[in-house]
Amino acid sequence: SLGIKPARADVTHDRYTPGLHHVAWAAESRDDVDRLYAELLRIGARVLDAPADYPQYGKGYYAVFFADPDGLKFEYVHVPGQTSG
Repeated sequence: SLGIKPARADVTHDRYTPGLHHVAWAAESRDDVDRLYAELLRIGARVLDAPADYPQYGKGYYAVFFADPDGLKFEYVHVPGQTSG
């Protein structure tokens, strides 16, 4: 599971300052990426980039990008031949 809560301070995360840029984790399939995207839309999450192929990141790279309420960027990605496990 993944818990996302608002920050205790009134500051938006800036991934281009020192610190965490974004969090990514591997999906077992493209369908898993699409299912997460549907859930993000259902809960009204801020989707940064809908599921798409990103060949510039590698062959078969398919991902969705979204942000938490404080602007922290998340990526859920499927790359054929790579597993989350």
